[in-house]
Amino acid sequence: MTTSGQWTAAESRAWYDAQPWILGFNGYPSNCVNRVAMWQSYRHAEVFAQIGREFDLARGTGFNAVRALVQFEVWRDERTAFLAHLDEYLDLAAARGIRVMLCLGNDCCAPRSRYRFALGEQPVEWGYHSGTKWSPHSGDFREPGWQPLDDPATAPLYEEMCDEIASRLAHDPRLLVWDVWNEIGNGNRGVLSLPAMRRFFAILRARNVDQPLTADCWRTWGGRAELSPEEKEAVDLSDIVTFHCYSPFPEFVRTVEALRALTDRPLVCNEWLNRIEGNTVETVLPFLRAMRIGSFHWGLIQGFSQTYEPHGAYFEAAKRGDRKDLRLWMHDLYRFNGFPYDPRETDLIRSLAP
Repeated sequence: MTTSGQWTAAESRAWYDAQPWILGFNGYPSNCVNRVAMWQSYRHAEVFAQIGREFDLARGTGFNAVRALVQFEVWRDERTAFLAHLDEYLDLAAARGIRVMLCLGNDCCAPRSRYRFALGEQPVEWGYHSGTKWSPHSGDFREPGWQPLDDPATAPLYEEMCDEIASRLAHDPRLLVWDVWNEIGNGNRGVLSLPAMRRFFAILRARNVDQPLTADCWRTWGGRAELSPEEKEAVDLSDIVTFHCYSPFPEFVRTVEALRALTDRPLVCNEWLNRIEGNTVETVLPFLRAMRIGSFHWGLIQGFSQTYEPHGAYFEAAKRGDRKDLRLWMHDLYRFNGFPYDPRETDLIRSLAP
């Protein structure tokens, strides 16, 4: 290891080469509109029964990995239950040969004026990507996103959550990768989360975790990897380099070329699939397989979070005359009833699975 605890590029490549090709997915269980519904005690048995069914569906499609984001407020208010649920989630995945990429921090968040948190029944607003009209994807706000770590009194508790989870899972083979931060700088946050991201990396490395650490870059539009200062630091701190790319396929290819010019560490695309832009299973997945770049598309199944619906930004663009084909599902592979959105896609995934 380097003196900072970061893996060398050679160590990262050795770890990556020892893994089967990573074929994963993102998303909440179909009966959950958000992560609160997923992790809380309310309706836990019902939610986790659905998670088990969806893991069966995923494994039958060929997937061997899943990316999951934690919810700080549930840990804060239901600490013992949350940790038990996290352990149960890892068990459900492991029983089906699925390993977990666990994400701790997240800048894809709505402004303070739209922040809502309460345990219990989570309202669903139908017709909106993310299941709520006022999501970070609504395309109509310019305020910085807000999250509890912005409260100086709460930030140490957020770090305590990170350390507690790290202490429990540091040497756990059910865990594949630590995704330290999702989309640093998104939500108009810029560098606001940068100090917290640095501390999270330091906490995990102080625990001497067995798994690689990463924080993704996501400004990859137009086939470029023009990273913001906070994204550049995320990449510089990472053991493996993760990226998001929802751009059309030719731009996706150029993004990979640009990233490979920036780093000699292994690449994993931990968010992709946007049929509206021509970012499709038929084009992107065979390319990732051929290049042996790990894959986590969004998402598995049509659900309350409605990520099959277009981003609100697409509707805003339509008002200005930008006529993309909004009849297409944006994300997701399966319908509520478990039948594929397009059987040709799921057949292709099975044919490419390791």
